[in-house]
Amino acid sequence: MSDPSVINLLIVDRSIPDIEHIAKTLRNDGYQLDLIQTEQADEARNAIDYNILDLILLRLADDLPTIAEVRLMVAEAGQDIPIIVVVDDDYRQRHKPAGLLEQGADDYFYLDDADHLVAVVRKELRHLQARKRGQSFETRFKESENRAQALLENIQEAIAYIHEGVHAYANPAYLHLFGYERKEELANIQLVHMVPPTYRDALKSVLRRSIRSGKAVEPVELVGVRSNGSTFPILLECAPTRMNDEPCTQIIVRDAAQEKGAYNQQLEDLLKFDDTTGLYSRRFFLETLEIDHDGSVLYILFTDYAAIRYAMGFEAVEQFVLEAAGLVKGMLSLEDVAAHFASGVFTLYVPVNSATDPVAVANRIREVIAAHTFRVGGKLFTTTCCIGICKATDGHESAIQILSHADRACEMARQKGGNQVEVYTPPRKERKGAIDPQDEAVIRLIRTALTTGRLSLNYQPIVSFETAEEARYKVYLQILDETGKPQALDKLGAVAVRYGAMGALDKWTLIRGLSVLMEMRQTGVSPPILFVRLSRNSLTDRDFFDWLNKRLQDSQLPGHNLVLEIKEDNAEECFEETRHLRGRLRELGCGMALSHFGGKAHSDRLLKELVPDYIKLDGSLIERLAKAKDEHSRRSMATLAHQAQELKTRVVAAGVSTAPQMASIWQFGVTLVQGNMVAEAGPKLDFDFKQYAS
Repeated sequence: MSDPSVINLLIVDRSIPDIEHIAKTLRNDGYQLDLIQTEQADEARNAIDYNILDLILLRLADDLPTIAEVRLMVAEAGQDIPIIVVVDDDYRQRHKPAGLLEQGADDYFYLDDADHLVAVVRKELRHLQARKRGQSFETRFKESENRAQALLENIQEAIAYIHEGVHAYANPAYLHLFGYERKEELANIQLVHMVPPTYRDALKSVLRRSIRSGKAVEPVELVGVRSNGSTFPILLECAPTRMNDEPCTQIIVRDAAQEKGAYNQQLEDLLKFDDTTGLYSRRFFLETLEIDHDGSVLYILFTDYAAIRYAMGFEAVEQFVLEAAGLVKGMLSLEDVAAHFASGVFTLYVPVNSATDPVAVANRIREVIAAHTFRVGGKLFTTTCCIGICKATDGHESAIQILSHADRACEMARQKGGNQVEVYTPPRKERKGAIDPQDEAVIRLIRTALTTGRLSLNYQPIVSFETAEEARYKVYLQILDETGKPQALDKLGAVAVRYGAMGALDKWTLIRGLSVLMEMRQTGVSPPILFVRLSRNSLTDRDFFDWLNKRLQDSQLPGHNLVLEIKEDNAEECFEETRHLRGRLRELGCGMALSHFGGKAHSDRLLKELVPDYIKLDGSLIERLAKAKDEHSRRSMATLAHQAQELKTRVVAAGVSTAPQMASIWQFGVTLVQGNMVAEAGPKLDFDFKQYAS
């Protein structure tokens, strides 16, 4: 039925007045009628056989065709035509509605109820349209399915569908590629039997990765096994799909030997291997690790790489990494994958089936590098390395996440003095609602302090040696025990973050700090800038910014009175959240500071990515500057200070407690200082900043 307002209608009735009443009622409702009227069974049959009908209205009467007879006519004609029974007063008492439906009627209406007639016709026409639409969709789906089937049968690509590891379908090209003649030969053959045993784990890993990600996987180079037992290189790609309404995996297989010419092979070798060391390339290492990471990853950082490059040049450093690669290669098994991952960094993947013990080989590499005398450019020198190990499993973590864990362990080894091996230990996952017995007292203290108000703030001034126009204070939260004694927040804060309680403490600190600023403004005093530390709990809280925005609106304070401090470690691990918050804080006019900053080799990259308003130098960096006798630390600090100046980021020396520390950072143009040498933290905002200006 192309137009819902036109009804091709057959009325089986002999009462002309009643037929005219029905027609008039439908026309008054906006329908146009193409009407056929009959009282004879033969004429009704011909109308059903040779006309396109939308509805049949059948009057209940002793001398008219019955419901069953008309239903049979419709069925024999292969039509889908609703039958609506017309019931008058004479038959209302004799026929129950349920009986009419049982005899084959789709619906009924009482002749004296025009509204009932219109409602029933509307409903049946609507249902008829829906059925025809569904039939049209089904027809088109089957046509599309047939076209797809024909395409699969004739395409030159070797394609198969795998369900629960077994071939559910394979096209002729697939059969030909693997040397089979009939599809039935593959019916009970598992996909893993199409590759040699040594490649089956890699194949399973590719299939699992595709299913878990729900996406197609880039072609992976494997080896195929033909029906006669011969092997050949293949490129296999797979993607999750459905066949016959069942989840399955579509695989496309290509003969890699035919696709690789001499040029392609040369290009692939360039991509696969590092031309300096002969080790695998970063790209190949990541691809290998993405396919199969059931094993251990070693992140090897050469401690003096930057100094060697600076002192001896690029050519010399290439000779150095080549010699170091030769040392590492000699300690590995055939299954191990070693790569020149980055400047001064080797990575090593030790699969679970390797004869190599990852911890033992890491210690051996560390010892050999430390004991070896390198000969480069006519000079002799020694160096050390730090090695981080991540024992991965073939789970949900990506290759980048696993490498990040190994990198973090390597950084821990470096911070402990270098020339060490550190194994990554994942953070303990707490059961929801469960608290470690050792932490119960701390959590109880924090909760009690929040509910009873046993919290207070101390303020330590951040002075400027250039101007006293702006007063700045770092805010410290204190938690008091039952005796009123302040407790060290360093230990309490770590426990609070672990159980998600630090977010509430952050909010209390901000509310109290804003209240103090409001009180100062009411007395006519210009409020200072407060630096408030933000924990990881708040950083990952999606609702935190909206909460902060509401608090600032309520206080009617300008946003520049507030600077949120984020530790460099937290900013690095929650980089996307930090970058998002940085943008939102700019909307409010609030500042952001990265604290404990500059203690890492890549701190400059984080500075460039986030462009904070302030960086607060890490205390260990300041201490090293005060004690260092070589120029390396000073050059690093000078570079960092220059980069901050270019980005218009203010540098704060935090934790300064001695004159040598002050002198060590003064020469780099750092004029904002916080520490006990200036003033200790106290409960009042009454520091005289003018005494330090100029």
